[in-house]
Formats: sequence, C-alpha cells, structure tokens
Amino acid sequence: MADGKARRMWALPNAELTVPQALLMHGGAPDLVTIPCPAYLIEHEKGLVLFDTGCHPAVADDPVAHWGPFAEHLQVSYPKEMLLDRQIQALGYKMSDIKYVLISHLHLDHTGYMHAFPNATFIIMQDELRYAYWPEPHLRDVFVFKDIVPTRGFQWLELNGDFDIFGDGSLHMLKTPGHTPGESSLHVRLPNRSILLVGDTLHLREQFNTLSGMPLDTDPAASSLSIQRLRAIRDLHECTVWISHDPEDWDELPHAPTAIE
Repeated sequence: MADGKARRMWALPNAELTVPQALLMHGGAPDLVTIPCPAYLIEHEKGLVLFDTGCHPAVADDPVAHWGPFAEHLQVSYPKEMLLDRQIQALGYKMSDIKYVLISHLHLDHTGYMHAFPNATFIIMQDELRYAYWPEPHLRDVFVFKDIVPTRGFQWLELNGDFDIFGDGSLHMLKTPGHTPGESSLHVRLPNRSILLVGDTLHLREQFNTLSGMPLDTDPAASSLSIQRLRAIRDLHECTVWISHDPEDWDELPHAPTAIE
C-alpha cells in the first residue's frame, strides 16, 4: 500500500449560513443552526490542492442578487476578510499557485471561486457537471449557473469512481453519491494524522447514527449507503472525520492560519 503523505492542510473560513436544522438532516428540529462553509488548502510536493472553493465574493455584498430567491431563506454572514482569495494570500500564496481544484459537488456554497483558477486542473466525479447544468426542477436553486458556466473551458477531469490523486496514497478521492449524483469525499493522509473530508455527504454528526440524508438529496437511498461507507472508514481506518458544515467539528478542529500536519 502506498504510504505517501501530504505536507500540511489548512481549513479556510468562508461564509456562514444560518438555517433550520431540519434543512440539514431528515428528522432535524426547526431550531436555527449556524454552519460554516469552508474550503481546504492542501500542500503536497506535487503542488497546492484546493478542496472546494466556498461562496462567490458577490455573496458578501448581496446574497439574493447572486444566488437568487433561495437566499431569502438563509441568513448569510460573509465578512470581506473571509473571502477565499484573502484567506489564501494571508497564508503567503497566490491564487495562481493552486494547481489542482477538487470539487466535492456543485452546490452554490462550494463553487463560488471556481472561476478564479483558470489554469488549474479540476477534478470531480462523473455525472456531477451534467446534472448541475440541468438538475431536477425542485433542486435548481441550489446550483448557481453563473458560478459554473465560466469554468466550461477549464481542464476538467471526471472520475467514475474512487481515485488516488497522486498515486501515493496521500489524497484519495472517494465517490459518495446521494446528496448529488457526483458527491465525493477526500481522504487526506498527513504526517501526523489522517482526515476524511466528507463534503456534503453528511451535514451534522447525528447523521452517523440515523444514516439519514437531508431534504435536498437527489437520491436518499444512495445517500444513506454513502453515510454507512464513511462511518466504516471512520471506524476501521482510524481517521478523523471532518463534516464541513458541522459547527461542532469547526469548533474542535484547527483552522487557518493554523496548519494541520
């Protein structure tokens, strides 16, 4: 088995959304919960890797103008210092230093800065791009067309299953569909720990117990199976699961400018 390691990783703060818990998981309460929308910057000997890209900078000024009527149901906090480019620059890098952009899925809170990396290689699971261009009518609002269209001429690599990004075991992209057709997770092996970034396969910790997805899932049965898979990886591979939107995970795990190694 390959024993490669990424050098270090940063969790980059971005916008925060306040929504009912019931929107995040089946069986959730109507109580409001504030969730982070981070991106993750990973330093590898073959280049800088970004997992997800956060929210579009225009959302910091007017969420409804950029996201449309769906944003009327969200409370958005997006201070300018949380913009992705400022986060990356604060760590001493330029946006052009990013060589690879890995996309968990194409919902609006993950795609906002894709346009900013025209020279990077984008990696995504098969079926996600096509679905995002023409989703089912009741899910169209969570795919923002104007975030995706500027990347049409970019270099996209579509995977049809799990993939070891650099062939050394350091970054393993996992197909975990259900939330969207091409939803994926990323297993990151670092010098001192292993972290599983689950994208939106789960939104809250309770889902590991209920195995239930959330109301915006495209395939609830597939979502449940993907949660079971991640739970098995968590239990058998001795890795830390990071649920991107879970506020408890965000509070407990380090984020930029602190690096995880």
